[in-house]
Amino acid sequence: MKHDLRNIPFFSELEVDILNAISRRLQREHYHKGATIFAEEDTGNCMYLIESGQVKVVTEREGEEKLLAYLGPGNFFGETALLLSEKRTATVRVVLDVDLLVLRKEDLDELLQQHPSIAITITRELSRRLGHATRSPEQREEFNIVAAVGPAAPTLARHLAHVTGEDVFLFDLGGLANVTLDQAALAQSQVFLVRGGEALDAEALPGRLSTLVEQYYWVIMSIAPYEIPLTLKAMELADISVTLGNSGKEWIKTVAPKGYWESDGSDKSLRRLARKIAQRQVGLALSSGNARGFAHIGVFEVLEKEGIPVDMIAGTSAGAVFGSLYAAGRSIAEIKEFAVNIQHQYNFISGFRYWDFRIPPRSGVIKGNMVLSYFRKCLRNQTFDDLPIPLYIIAADLISGEEIVFERGPVADAVRASMSVIGIFEPAEVADRFLIDGGAVNPVPTQLLADRGMNIILASNVIPTLEDRLHRREQKREGRPPNVIGILMGAMEIMESEIIKTRMGPVDVLIQPDVAPYGTMEYDKVHELIQRGQEAACRELPQIRQLLAPRPRSSLRR
Repeated sequence: MKHDLRNIPFFSELEVDILNAISRRLQREHYHKGATIFAEEDTGNCMYLIESGQVKVVTEREGEEKLLAYLGPGNFFGETALLLSEKRTATVRVVLDVDLLVLRKEDLDELLQQHPSIAITITRELSRRLGHATRSPEQREEFNIVAAVGPAAPTLARHLAHVTGEDVFLFDLGGLANVTLDQAALAQSQVFLVRGGEALDAEALPGRLSTLVEQYYWVIMSIAPYEIPLTLKAMELADISVTLGNSGKEWIKTVAPKGYWESDGSDKSLRRLARKIAQRQVGLALSSGNARGFAHIGVFEVLEKEGIPVDMIAGTSAGAVFGSLYAAGRSIAEIKEFAVNIQHQYNFISGFRYWDFRIPPRSGVIKGNMVLSYFRKCLRNQTFDDLPIPLYIIAADLISGEEIVFERGPVADAVRASMSVIGIFEPAEVADRFLIDGGAVNPVPTQLLADRGMNIILASNVIPTLEDRLHRREQKREGRPPNVIGILMGAMEIMESEIIKTRMGPVDVLIQPDVAPYGTMEYDKVHELIQRGQEAACRELPQIRQLLAPRPRSSLRR
């Protein structure tokens, strides 16, 4: 034990006789995964040294748990409250079954009397810890230990290594028994495979994992697709359990003690899962904007061409229209064709068959039933659950003023509700609510993406600011007032631009196409507007690539 103490910073400079005295007073304790070693505000009467396993340090102030640190073998905790005779400032929970060496207060007091030089070491270490605490930001809950069911685990490991730029340890616990693999090729992809783990005793797995995460950080355990003690122990210790393909879905749902994710096993799905594990998911928010919304197509085109992934979409009004088409798997060419057709469909003469006018108008000039039918056809009656890319659509409750988020049911109905411009379309009646254009409450829904777990948030905003409008006035001196449609659309956009100032949530990259020179109903300018979207997305590519670039954590082992 003396050698182990020498490797711990707190004891590294002490003399041999002092280390011997400390060793005689240490006691061993074992805690299982999920146990709380001590809670915030508890009285501190001992400190802990980690022999094996892993713990996390969290604070629960203000009613919300915040992660402060992960600690593995060789680390220690609990010393501050013990040394200063104060209450615990954080809660410590077990992540992997942990073996601890415990030094109690009465033993420390006796040691200080016999060896006063320990006090100097304590003072130095407390100063170091205090400085580190003031510099270290709050950490995120992470998913670096994964239990995977399915033969695609090696592919997932390769994608995870590519996303993070770090080595990934692939631990075969029986899940790859019938899979032929080239270990040298895997190693070139930064994936290191060890077979034969199925012979490991379940009780020995926690100690093996605690060593692996210190060395590799990312560990994927390929487990057998049936219930045995080793499989169940692996899922208990994992941060997340995943199924790759169709094998094992039903039974793993019922026994996975923590989170459970699915992948259909396709390469695209596995790439997305790797980003989810690494917390590098990309969300794209698309603003309202009527005809200016064509610019969103140009943004999609550039992102797709440059290989920028889109893991989730949130759209309002025009953003809901084009976001739904992309989320439904329509190609850029198909979306462009849809956009080109709009200039004919929105013309009150050539597109008459697409409009069901309300005569006399009551709550809107257009009923919207024909538009709904058209979108159902374009979206092939898909529901939100059918979409390859998760989608959220924003509408507003006309009566209560609430923001309504669509994430279930027919996609076309949600699009119809979100694009119900006040005075133009009758409100969409959904579940006893009267819904109008989502721009009335949330024109650029970035906060929704953050709330749904997106880590990198992009926003395409085609709503002109007041300054843009003043500039446009100088450019277009037509000498005649706008028509009724122009007035309604202009009023809506002025309201939306003001809402954005207070409602737009977190954004990592704001893509702002230069569309102010175009009117809200200039659907004949489709190609120009798409080009403006392309140009804006290209301007932001360096920043987007920087956010997605692998960032190895050479010194951030938890």
